[in-house]
Amino acid sequence: MAKPSSAPVLESRPAHIPVGPRLEAVLELAYRARRPVLLEGPTGIGKSDIVKKLADRLGISHVVLDLSLLEPPDLVGLPVIQEGRTRYAVPDILPQDGAGILMLEELNRAERYIQQPALQLLSARRLHGYELPPGWACFAAVNPETEGYHVTPLDKALRARFLSLPVRADRPNWLAWAQVNDVHPGVIAIAQAHERVLDDVPPRTWTYVSHLLKTLRPDEIENVGLLRDALSGYLPTSWIELVVSSRGVWSSRLPFDVRALLADYDRRADLSRAVRGFAEAGQTDRLDEITTRLVRLLEGPEAGVLAAERQITLASFEALLADLPGDQRDKLVEALGRNPTATSLLEVRPEELCERYANSPAQRKLHAWAADPLKQHRVGLAVTALSSHLERQTKLAEVKRSNVVRASLGVLLAELPERWALDLVATCKRLGITPIRPG
Repeated sequence: MAKPSSAPVLESRPAHIPVGPRLEAVLELAYRARRPVLLEGPTGIGKSDIVKKLADRLGISHVVLDLSLLEPPDLVGLPVIQEGRTRYAVPDILPQDGAGILMLEELNRAERYIQQPALQLLSARRLHGYELPPGWACFAAVNPETEGYHVTPLDKALRARFLSLPVRADRPNWLAWAQVNDVHPGVIAIAQAHERVLDDVPPRTWTYVSHLLKTLRPDEIENVGLLRDALSGYLPTSWIELVVSSRGVWSSRLPFDVRALLADYDRRADLSRAVRGFAEAGQTDRLDEITTRLVRLLEGPEAGVLAAERQITLASFEALLADLPGDQRDKLVEALGRNPTATSLLEVRPEELCERYANSPAQRKLHAWAADPLKQHRVGLAVTALSSHLERQTKLAEVKRSNVVRASLGVLLAELPERWALDLVATCKRLGITPIRPG
């Protein structure tokens, strides 16, 4: 007699989705299916911003209602008598046609008399005589019920009607956003140096801190008492002290935004004139500041996001390298070349390097890059991409036995500049892959 099957193992819910491209992709799917969404996460992490970004990208409308500020008639409408029957006039704030996303803020912080009609609108797409137009979807943002927020809990049966997405702040994506949205370099420096920066203080608050820091006059930057008093309204003491102690990193004022050097240096003569001017005048402190700031950016995870958004281009980077002294150039090359998140900048795929590499177009490209002092980072990115590719192999035993892969790696190692060859050798040793040296 067959044994009864065992009960299924209860699984925990998936990890929180970071606010960024992954979440945006899920929200787009929900919009296409016209499914209501509950975005659940702490205040100030960008829940509303990611919905607006999606709507802008799709070219649809975006309407936000803060339920904590509404009275019932604002949402339900005022009753009117028509032909002896009570009907409700549709409020102007509700969409009548077209396509878009209706975003309901503070759903579980609203009063019950607002929450109930809002939930009906979310789940049933209608409210009394009003019906949400076919091109619209309804999303809502809620705060967690377990983190000290004053909220009205939503029961499980109600939650089951929604696509419920727990979300969290994501440092790489926020840093990439900060780099192109004029966030103060002091805030960016703190976020680059500390992985827990968004665990303790939400992104929105760091943006407020940025607003304060950008208004400081030069003499006020050195006024530690003023800084501590002003920041105490936003930050815990430990973070205040980090901002204060890092003044030397961000207080100097360059005549341009260093981020523009990575996106526009090859197209903006004013940038090249400024950098060349520093070199010609012997202003090594300015060149050091440029390099220090760029290294922090290029070696961090936000570099990959910026590359995907074309805020870093190899043409700009290489034009900048041509105007920098050799030691500054090497620091930038090392930072970018060893960053696995930035390998999307390269047009050579790692498979091309480990599958019949000899006499291939990929080999010819690497030869040219290795011979060009301004393209050494491309070789580094290729090796970094290849190392990541090998480490992700699910059938590593087959890779170890493959003479095609081992021979390709052997040819590649024989041609690489030493600093990049050593990186690949270390990866092969760690994985137990033995390259076949060319005879």
